[in-house]
This record gives sequence, C-alpha cells and structure tokens, in this order.
Amino acid sequence: MIIKELGLLNFGKFEDKKIELQEGINLIYGRNEKGKSTIVNFIDGIFYGFSRDSLVKKVRDDLFEKSIPWNSNLYRGYIILNDKGEDFWISRDFDKDECSILNLKTADNLSDDPRIFMYSRIPQPGVLFFDLNRKIYKSTFFIGQRLSQLDSGASVELQNRINNFSVSEDENVDLSKVIERMKEDLYDIGTKKRKSSEIGRINDELEKISKDKVNFISLKETYEKSIDKYKSSKDNLRDLEDKLRGRKLFELENLKEKLRECHESNSENDEKYNFADLEKAIEINRSLGIYSSKLDDLLSVERESFDVDLDLEEDYQRFKEINREIQALNENNYSKEREIISWDIKNTEKEVFKYILKFLSSFVGGLLVVLISIYLKKYLISTLSFILFAYSYFRIVKYRENKDLLNRLRNKYQDYKKKSQEKTLIKKKFDKEIDEILIKYDARDKKELSEIFDLKIEENLKNISKNEYNREWIEKNSLEIDDTKRSIFNLEGDLQTIFQKYEVENIKDLKNLFYENRDANRISEYKYRIKELEKENITGNIYREESIDEIQEKIDFEKNNILNLEGSLKTLEDSLEKLRVLEERSFELKDKLKKLVYKKELLEISIERFEDYVKARRIDKLPLLKKEISIYLDAMTSGKYNEILIDDTFGIRVYDRDIENYVGLDSLSLGTIDQIYLAFRLSISKIISDKEIPIVLDSHFDSYDDFRLKEALEILQNNEQVLIFTSTNREKEILDKYSMTYKLITI
Repeated sequence: MIIKELGLLNFGKFEDKKIELQEGINLIYGRNEKGKSTIVNFIDGIFYGFSRDSLVKKVRDDLFEKSIPWNSNLYRGYIILNDKGEDFWISRDFDKDECSILNLKTADNLSDDPRIFMYSRIPQPGVLFFDLNRKIYKSTFFIGQRLSQLDSGASVELQNRINNFSVSEDENVDLSKVIERMKEDLYDIGTKKRKSSEIGRINDELEKISKDKVNFISLKETYEKSIDKYKSSKDNLRDLEDKLRGRKLFELENLKEKLRECHESNSENDEKYNFADLEKAIEINRSLGIYSSKLDDLLSVERESFDVDLDLEEDYQRFKEINREIQALNENNYSKEREIISWDIKNTEKEVFKYILKFLSSFVGGLLVVLISIYLKKYLISTLSFILFAYSYFRIVKYRENKDLLNRLRNKYQDYKKKSQEKTLIKKKFDKEIDEILIKYDARDKKELSEIFDLKIEENLKNISKNEYNREWIEKNSLEIDDTKRSIFNLEGDLQTIFQKYEVENIKDLKNLFYENRDANRISEYKYRIKELEKENITGNIYREESIDEIQEKIDFEKNNILNLEGSLKTLEDSLEKLRVLEERSFELKDKLKKLVYKKELLEISIERFEDYVKARRIDKLPLLKKEISIYLDAMTSGKYNEILIDDTFGIRVYDRDIENYVGLDSLSLGTIDQIYLAFRLSISKIISDKEIPIVLDSHFDSYDDFRLKEALEILQNNEQVLIFTSTNREKEILDKYSMTYKLITI
C-alpha cells in the first residue's frame, strides 16, 4: 500500500499544492515554518477527519482549527492511494465533514461503506484501508518527535509505553494506572475500623446518630401528654368565652335598663363629658407605657464584635501557592538529566580523541610516505599518501561532527546546570518564606501549619458570619427603634389632643375631672358601654354567676397556660423533628453504606479479574514484542545491542555484546533509548497489522548521530513506503553517501 499523491487544495497555508510520492523512502525537506507539520496533519486529517472517536455526536480535535485555510473559505483536499494494485481517490471537505472514496479502476463508490463510521460520526477512510482506529494508527505508523524530546525521563517513558502496548495495544493507554486508581478507590471506601475511610466515616456517623436518638425517643410520651393538656385548655377556654359572652349579654340588658331609667327621670344633662374620650386616653396612656418600655429595651441592647484575622487568608493562600510551586519544581529532575548527558559527554569526548589521533596518525603517515618517495626518488610511492590523506580528511570530518555534537551536549549540560541552580535558589527562597510563616504561627512543620490554618480559617469564617449577622441585626434593630419612636410620637399627639379638649395636663387630672362630674357623665358612660358591647354582636345564653372581670381573669389565665403549652409543644416538635431528621439520615446512611459495601465487593472482584487480564495479555504479547524489538535493535546498532529483556515487574534491560551482560535503560544514552523507541514503534506496527501501511516520521531523527541515522534509514528502506519529514540535510547526505534509493521533495 502506497500513497501516490497528496492534494492540498485548500489547507492551512497551502493552495492547490500537489505532492507526488513513490515507493520506498520519500524525503520531504523544508526549513522550519515552511509547512511540514501542516502536511503531516493533512495526512492524518484525510484518513480520520480530525475527529475524536464518538458515535453520539461529531467531535473535532484542535487540529481542525489549526489547519483552517489562510486565504480561502474552502477547506478541502484529496489523496490518491494504491492498495493491492488498485488506485483509490479519497477527497474530503473538512468544513462540511463530507468524504468521497472512489475506486479509480472499477469506478466503485465506497463513500457510504459502514466501516468508515465504525468509530465516529465523522467519516474515517483510514478504518476502511488500515483496519485501525485513529488512536491506534497514530500510536503505530505515525511516528512523531523522538521520545527524549517528549519527556526528559526517556527511559521511564519508554518502559511505560512498552508496558502499555503489551496490555492495551496502545502505547498511550496505561491500564496499570486504571488498576491503581481502582485500588485507590477501594482504599478510599475502606473499612469500619478505619475512621478516615468512607465506610468508617459513615459507620461512625451512624453510631453517633444511634446515641442521639436515645435522647429524643423519651420525648414522644411527654409530647402526647402535652397534647392532651393543650386540648383540655382549649375546651376550658371555649367554655369561659361562652360564659363571658353570656355575662356581657346580661350587662348589656342591664345598661339599657339603667339608660331608660335615666331618661325617664330627666337626669340627662349636657353631654359635655364624653366617656369614650376617657377610655381612649387610658388606652393611649397604656400603649405609651408599652412602647416606652420597648424603646428602653432596644436602646440598651449591645452586640459583641468578633475579631477577624485579615492576614490569615493572605498567608494561607501564599502557603498553598508556594507548595504548588515547589511541587512543580520537583517534577523537573535536572540532576538526572545532567547525569545522563554527562555520560554522553564522556563517550563523545572519547570519540573526539580517537578521531583526532586517527587524523594525526594518517596525516603524519601521508607526509612520511611523500618524504620517503622523494628521498628514494620513487615518486609512484607517493600515490599511497593520497589514500592516507583521504582517510585523514574523513577522520577530520568525523572529528568535526563529534566535536559539534560534544559542544551541543555541553551547552545542554550547562543549560540544565543553570536551571538546576535557579531551581535551588527558588526553593531556598520558598523555604525561607515557609519558615517565616511557620514562626509566625508557631508551627513545627508544614503538616502542623496546615492544621493550624484549617482551624483558624474555620474560626475566621465563623466570626465573619457572626459579625455579618450582628450587622444585619443592628440594621433591623435601628429600623425597629425608629418605628417605636414614631409610634410614641403619634400616641403622644393623640393624648395631647384629648388633654387640650378637657383643659387638663395629664391622665390623672383627666380621671379626676370625669369622677367629679360622674352624674353629668353617667348617660354618656351608659351609651358608650352599650355601643362597645353591641359592636361585639353578642349571642348566647345570659350568665349571671360571675362578673366580667372574674371571667376575664380566668380567660387570661387559660390563654397564658395555652401559650406556655404551645411553647412546650413547639420545643417538643422541634426535638421530634430532629428525631425525624436523624431517622431519615440514618436510613440514608444505611442505604449508602449498603451501596458502598456492594461497590467494594465489586471493585475487589474487578481488580482481581483486571489484573488476571493484564497478566494474560502480557504473557500473550510480550514474547512476540520482545522478539521483534530485538531484531530491529540488532540491525540498528550493528549487533551491539541484540536482545531486549523485559521481566515480570517490567524492568527493561538490553544485552550489550561489548561487555557480554545485560544493562538497564538508565545506563544507556538518549540516542540509544531513541533507537529502542523506534524499534518498538516499528515492531508494534508489524504486530498490529499485516498490511504494508505507509510509515510517517515527523522530525524524528533530529538528535541522531550519523551512524545511528544511517542504520535507521537502512532498515526503513525495506518498508514499502516511508515518508520522512525533516528540516535538515543530514538525511539526504546519508542517503546519497550510501547510495540509497529515495525521492526528494522540497517544500
């Protein structure tokens, strides 16, 4: 299977750009920012449409936005692919998510083949031709930058990727982390004995609820007795109110009789004195006393102000920020990088010294041959010097290459050293700030400081809430004071109006005035009382045994008793409501505990089966993977490393023929780890599919030395088609030097 032509009609910076490809190696060269990455993205987009796997809705990834045409509203392109001797035309409108697939030999239209919609609602021809989804394709035949550029811990990253593929057939999917997360979830669920776990916390809360419920259960009997007393008091109150109405009815009839007698005896005088005014004045005076007392109470109340530590929140935020910064700094292990680079520098220095010795020896040898030929006058012998001079030339070229590599390594070493020093200085600065905060809050360590912060922050929040409540209370109290003063002012005005009418100064003088003129006032008093009683619309039977005051006193007593009972009942109901809430919470927690126990049992079974599955997958995949990697690694390193060993704990070692022993990845240079990674990617490409799918390498060889690059290219030329994207001439020079067949495409 080969890609014959790329047609970037409207894609990124390209318009009507056609790139013809051939079998074997295709070297696509272009300086940085010339569009190599755009072409790489185009290949991915044509086959998979920049879509994330989703059958629910169309989901695009970030590459869709990055590749939008610069100078056109159209967004399209095509590719011509040869598979099993037949040419296929694949075109795509990226904006409309439309794709057309045409067999140019048979004219069959495959655009509606259900396989292209197997993983996504956006059509994916790559599934039809490669039998791979996008994620697997980009983890196998699509090889991006070298491993050590992606992660400074190259050996650990390589180990993780090989481990991932052996289980999930995807180097980026780590099922061991899934198991680890499941175990963390299992630990979080916990047991009844471990109080900090979910089950422990729930069980602890259930025990507290059981203890609290005991205090409330005895209140049910008290509540029922109080209800009976309340009903009895209500019945008594109704009887007393009936008696009061009967007594008032008797008083009404009696007052009417007295009024008639007064009229008959012509005792009615000038109604100068209105008894209603006296009653009103007395009521106003009583209300003034109530409001004045209320005003005194309102003015006498003071609210406490609670202290709030304003610096605490700022210190707490700074403490968290410093911890985050320190954690971010610790993620960059520059010391390990320097150790690895230092090892490479030593090896490269040896190579530089070796080449300079070879150059000097061959150059001196050439001069000696020339001198000997002149001395012996046998000038044909001097032709041998050309061989020695040529050899010295090539040695000096190798010397320069290795010298250049050595300089790059030293610069990188110094860069890491500088970063390490900066990291140390920053950490010292942070440590100093932490020490100052520890001293400020009298804490021994960070853990104790965190606990202090938690307590003080909680106290701060409580005090803020209390102050806010007090502020609202003061505002409400102030409004109530104003309303009370306003009521007092209005009542005093009404009272003064009555005083002015009868030309008195106070309520006492008003009462004396009415008492002195009670005969003249009697008719007015009778009329007022009759009028007030008739307002009540009294009905019922006449009652004579007790006076109104006696009955009213009993009513007041019963009402007060009812009020007390209502207060008790409210308190009891609140307590019983708490009992109800506790019972509901208990039921909720028991249900949650039951689900957690079920989840725990399910997790335990799932972890066990998942681990068995992972082990089985490793046993199935590892032997074949080790065999393929070993074959590629042997060819790439000219037999220096000809076998890879992966143990049960996924420790990875390779056999070094020079020392006749296995060495760990940590002992290898970054260049060798990159070779192992390439061998791994080529191996999984071979394992994952029996199809000859074109391999795409995007700037993968930037850090390879010439020897490693030559070995890699010699292996790659055996593939049906390889697309190498590069911004250097090194690949071309190696291909030309060793007469390898390839096609050069310059962007």
